[in-house]
Amino acid sequence: MLLKEVYNRGPKLYPDKEAIVDGSRRFTYREWGERHNRLANALLGLGLQKGDVLGVLLKNSAEYLDALAATAKTGIILGGINYRLNTDGIKGVIEDLGCRVLLVHSEYVEIIDAIRSQIPFLKIYVSVGCEKNGMIEYEALLEQYPAIEPEVQTEDDDPDLIVYTSGTTGNPKGCLTARKQTLCRISQLAINIEMTETDRYINVFPIFHVAVNITQAIIFRCGTNVIMRDWDVREFCRLVAEEKITKTTLAPVFINFILNFPGVEKYDLNTIQQVRYGAAPMAPEILKRIARLLPNSDFHQTYGGSETSEVVALTVKDHQEALNGGEAASKRLASCGKQALYHVVRVVNTDGEDVEPGEVGEIIVKGGGVMLRYWRKPEATAEKFKDGWLYTVDLATVDEDGYIYIVDRKNNMIITGGENVYPAKVESVLYEMPEIEEAVILGVPDDKWGEAVKALIVLKAGYTLTQSEVVDFCAQRLANYEKPKSVGFIDALPHLPTGKLDRVTLKKMVL
Repeated sequence: MLLKEVYNRGPKLYPDKEAIVDGSRRFTYREWGERHNRLANALLGLGLQKGDVLGVLLKNSAEYLDALAATAKTGIILGGINYRLNTDGIKGVIEDLGCRVLLVHSEYVEIIDAIRSQIPFLKIYVSVGCEKNGMIEYEALLEQYPAIEPEVQTEDDDPDLIVYTSGTTGNPKGCLTARKQTLCRISQLAINIEMTETDRYINVFPIFHVAVNITQAIIFRCGTNVIMRDWDVREFCRLVAEEKITKTTLAPVFINFILNFPGVEKYDLNTIQQVRYGAAPMAPEILKRIARLLPNSDFHQTYGGSETSEVVALTVKDHQEALNGGEAASKRLASCGKQALYHVVRVVNTDGEDVEPGEVGEIIVKGGGVMLRYWRKPEATAEKFKDGWLYTVDLATVDEDGYIYIVDRKNNMIITGGENVYPAKVESVLYEMPEIEEAVILGVPDDKWGEAVKALIVLKAGYTLTQSEVVDFCAQRLANYEKPKSVGFIDALPHLPTGKLDRVTLKKMVL
């Protein structure tokens, strides 16, 4: 089966069924099929060919789904751009993609317009949601092209998607997948979440992340995608109640927002049949609370990354046994589960040998959904793969039954509100401040966000700084979730004999 057939199932089998709900806009599968075929022809008309890259700087929207289908049908590679990055970050990703055509939402038109002279290779800009001089308006573009699928020969091994993440240094890396890998991810998720054509799924996570695959799985099974552009707990509850949502995916921090939302009982959330959660560890007590709030819902935990999509899962059955069983089963709620379909997952020591139960090692993966390579980064790709295994840099233990428990991340990554923050990136910004002699970024527990970003700073002799000055400086150079939420000033940072920062001691200092 070719990837483009994923997008033909709905228009063929359920043409009058609702495919997309995006605010006040609603599209049946017939309407959406015609719409994304028009975009496919438009992209070819703009000069893109099979193997070229389309840059997509869009929030969750019907247009993003149009682009997924249109690129699948034309052999064009879709490069999703994190709109939460600052201007330099967005520019860096565009440069890495090397795209000649960009779809850009109205919120980011002015940002892109300001850097156009710095990205001369980008020739064509298509604005979504507004008209802008020097840009083609999206809906006007679609009107110029036919609603018939273009005749482009595509193969399973053709590149398909570039999903950006950040490495240990915080520099974005594009994870490139082939079409057969995307198909593997889609079918795995459709099976794991037991998706059917009767399901109505609410998108909460940005589609430029790996949420793209669950979105495609819903389309594959001819369900309905109900789109949220930005997370808002009140809007989430309203949409669930009014749109009769049956399934969703949430970060633990979002679940915490729902549990602590005043008046949540006023909304009918009982249509939810399954909650898939991930992006950060879930406290068992929080899971038990959400299970009481949503008594009709099953739960499914997912573990993976941009390089792999879902490779470990704590299944619905695991949750049922843990929530209703004894102490032994209950302990499994602290795990991220067992290896998922189409993948082999191991936890190994530094010699590449499987660890004994309770011993800490690194999670490594191989399987049908693992990325091809990092886009334009052969050295980083070579570092990531060894003997056919992808090394995740996540540290974990595994028990006698094969359940995997995350311990820490080699790169000390912070997860705040479901977003990844890399200390080295924030630290490099802090070192731009002339008053700072030494700085370190740590994640500290936070009731609202799960973890919060904290800076510990040693000032140069004779200099002074305030917390607000540090935060304001970072806010101009980093995404909002990356900037420190609190700042501590200390006389010295502890170091190991090797000269490296002693992060264990540092965490004891702030916890």
